[in-house]
Amino acid sequence: MTQFYKEAIIDSPVWIGAFSDKDQYRETSKSLFKFFSEGSIGKAYITDYVAIETINYLLRKEKFDTALLVFELFLKSSKIEIIYVDELMMHEIKPLFEKYRNLSLTDCSIIALMKEKNIKTLFSFDSGFDKIEGITRKENV
Repeated sequence: MTQFYKEAIIDSPVWIGAFSDKDQYRETSKSLFKFFSEGSIGKAYITDYVAIETINYLLRKEKFDTALLVFELFLKSSKIEIIYVDELMMHEIKPLFEKYRNLSLTDCSIIALMKEKNIKTLFSFDSGFDKIEGITRKENV
């Protein structure tokens, strides 16, 4: 029986791997994207930082059309919600950034989003999240 997640966060490398033929996580990312596309994740949340990181990476490493495809997916999919980092969220991110010195600003925006939405599941290949209490990081399904 397939696991169902009502809500989850999906990190940049998962999106990148799903759309980049050269990515080291290509096969796993494709499986995760299929899992998401088939409805096993009800709603995926990303911050605008994740969207920018993903699209800019694809723009540099893949074709423009690939970056545009993912950009449109983020904007048009009813199953993906982009949460924009605002001033209030930025105040939540700063102490996280100071505390977890090996995590990027984007990673800290994910932690802040997870706390704000009370979401426990994160699909990510970044083991840096493993030390964050209350987060269950999944690399595959």
